[in-house]
Amino acid sequence: MEQYADMIREFYSDPLDPLAKQFMFRRPPTIGELRRPPQVLMLGNHSSGKSTFVNHLLGMEVQKTGVAPTDDNFTIITYGPHETDRDGPSVVSNPDLPYEGLRHFGDQLVSHIRLKLQPADLLRTVTLIDSPGMIDEAKEENGRGFDFPGVVRWFADRADLVMIFFDPDKPGTTGETLQVFKESLNGIDHKLLIVLNKMDQCQNLHDFARAYGALCWNLGKVIPRKDLPMIYNTFVPLEGKPKSELPLEDFDKARNDLINELRRAPTRRMDNQITQMQAFAERLRLHVFVIDEAARRYRRSRERSYATLVLLFAALGVGAFVTGFILAIPALAVVAAAAAALLELVSLPRKKKRLINQFDEIFEGLHDRELLVRDRAEDLRAMWEEVHPRAREVAEKRGLQSFEKMNWLDREVLNELIEQDIPRLRSELYDALRNVSLDVSPPSEGQPAVEESADLEEQPTVPVAPNDRGSFSWGKRNPG
Repeated sequence: MEQYADMIREFYSDPLDPLAKQFMFRRPPTIGELRRPPQVLMLGNHSSGKSTFVNHLLGMEVQKTGVAPTDDNFTIITYGPHETDRDGPSVVSNPDLPYEGLRHFGDQLVSHIRLKLQPADLLRTVTLIDSPGMIDEAKEENGRGFDFPGVVRWFADRADLVMIFFDPDKPGTTGETLQVFKESLNGIDHKLLIVLNKMDQCQNLHDFARAYGALCWNLGKVIPRKDLPMIYNTFVPLEGKPKSELPLEDFDKARNDLINELRRAPTRRMDNQITQMQAFAERLRLHVFVIDEAARRYRRSRERSYATLVLLFAALGVGAFVTGFILAIPALAVVAAAAAALLELVSLPRKKKRLINQFDEIFEGLHDRELLVRDRAEDLRAMWEEVHPRAREVAEKRGLQSFEKMNWLDREVLNELIEQDIPRLRSELYDALRNVSLDVSPPSEGQPAVEESADLEEQPTVPVAPNDRGSFSWGKRNPG
């Protein structure tokens, strides 16, 4: 995994980061974000059992639990040799941690960030993020003091797994829950695991059917799909709780399946990072190509305008000299200077504004063939709709004249990265994970299992590493 992580970091280093800086695209992931451990984000209504599940996973009382809302913090729980708590300002200001981006949500959010270091074995491979319980009142005037859906989106984008907890009493009916599904979790269905928790509270099949049906009904309103995702029906066993009359074996199995999915977060992490890099590169390409084309048209228009002025006043000057009106030459020089100023202050700014207003037309022209033959052309248009506001803002504030022409090699390297190198990297990762899965798969029926660990040492497996640097097109300095 670290070999693939190094390759991803090098792709960001060259060519993505230099192009993003040159054309003022959004910031790529920091080194801390790229080196972060796998992360699992826990969301859910208050008292849905998130904190209890965290304590069950770690085998220790790390989070407070209760029927009423007990914690309004985003708590990051990661490995440390000793139990340690750190507050929000120390977390977001540490460049070695991947949470610097939370600062732009404001001091109110930073004061609701906590980092807990715990000596639990599970935390060596995955970091858990427990979130405040979602509540009924989500109006801004009575809210939390920060952009809660925006913060959830920030964590969800960087998480490798998002677990959403519901309980039989509130199966998806709170205002914030519906808001988060619509605003924060859109487009990341591949990361979501939906958990209907506290199934041991259902005393009979009728209770279970009502809770499950209500959750499906509510999810159908916010998940724009014909089929609903799988719902894990489970509970956390606690001492002293009354035993349900329902058979609990299937609920126990669902909890084990859920924990196994969580333990697979490290392999999800690398695939998610490749997906994140691909999305960044594709949006960067749209941003760069449209601005570069508009800037090219602007430069060409500016050069033609000045060439016309130079030829016109050169001809008038020669005519004045030939006809003997030498005294008119200073006046012609003044008029030429006034015309140049008029060109810079009036004509060219209007041209720049027209070109910026034509960004949609430029996008259509640059991708006309792709929009016709691409299987899902609407995806490309949706991607441009996402990129357009930033491209327009950059062009208006910085000015088209300030962008240097994108050279041919940069363009080829970016295209090859998106169309060949990233798909090849994903394919090699898939092959590596498949081979590892085959190496550790249980023996088939009738085949004896290995009983001693020493036997494994006699037949070591050979890890499948990614191709070396020479098999990819690696940026401007080494295109071969």
